[in-house]
Amino acid sequence: MLAIVLPVTLVLALAGTLGVMAIDRNAQRTLPSGAFIQGVDVGGLRFDDAVARVREKVEAPLRRPVKLTVDAFQTQTSPWDLGYRVDVPGAVHEAMGSRRSGNVLSRVSSQLFSSGGAPFLELRPTWGPGSLDQVLAEAGKAVGTPPKDADIDVSTGWVKVVPEKAGKEIDVEASKKAVIDGVTLGDSTVRLVARPLKAAADPTLSKVILVRAGENMLYLYENGQIVKQWPVATGAKGYLTPEGIWRITDKIVNPSWHNPGSAWARGLPAVIGPGPNNPLGTKALRLSAPAILIHATANRGSIGYSESHGCIRMTEENEAELFSLVGVGTRVAVVQVAPPRAKGSAPIAAEEF
Repeated sequence: MLAIVLPVTLVLALAGTLGVMAIDRNAQRTLPSGAFIQGVDVGGLRFDDAVARVREKVEAPLRRPVKLTVDAFQTQTSPWDLGYRVDVPGAVHEAMGSRRSGNVLSRVSSQLFSSGGAPFLELRPTWGPGSLDQVLAEAGKAVGTPPKDADIDVSTGWVKVVPEKAGKEIDVEASKKAVIDGVTLGDSTVRLVARPLKAAADPTLSKVILVRAGENMLYLYENGQIVKQWPVATGAKGYLTPEGIWRITDKIVNPSWHNPGSAWARGLPAVIGPGPNNPLGTKALRLSAPAILIHATANRGSIGYSESHGCIRMTEENEAELFSLVGVGTRVAVVQVAPPRAKGSAPIAAEEF
């Protein structure tokens, strides 16, 4: 009798074991009842079916065509191609994790007797490798403009202050948010975001000096308007005052004259210190143009003519007034508006040219 009972018991035990293993194998292939991924019910589904269902609801909107525009730029792409993606298989694997952890008995016991505890997973898109940087770079080339600082224009022979002009660039973070919002709303067109680039203000343009060689007048502008003017001497023929837009680099009181070594300076001392014999007077403004000064002179008869070796001469009192009104950094524009005027030439009126 015992010989009969033992085999039967073994068969029943074996059958029970096989049943448990079958339950476990089936459980490992399906998601728990009541499982949700980003609001999508995937309970009881096998892995591939769950992936397909979540992709349809969560991934598919990221693959829909979307047009990106900003100003005259536009391109057709998709959020997925831009790099805004979700890992659906990874989320399903995570949701199935409870089915594969522990041993056989704990897993089957969990399936047979557990109530609740099914996973509710969030699956939100995140930015990863894609074409977004390339698209934004292309948009930036199409619409981006560098800012222009304020400047002066002397093409007419007079000073015109050209105000600064803002530039433009693509705002990467704001453009990403626009794409995300557009995808969420199901928009077929998303406008990228451009932001202005502020130009640097130039406080030195509040005052500008204009030297009109040939006319041999110096004008002081404040906020784009002439407020002072004085006659000056500028460079003679062969020693013209260099044209261009320069800056005052130094303000010198009681300057010393240093022999430049030029042919016209042969036989003169190497240095002439401050005093009545100094050709630079008591005050001088050094320019960024090499070896050029706006300085006082005792040779009052040269004022109004082209008599210097390149420097700009003023009477002592006029130089002192100008010296008190301008600072280091002030722009100095030099334009040759007429041929050099030798001493004794007829006067020239500014309105004639």
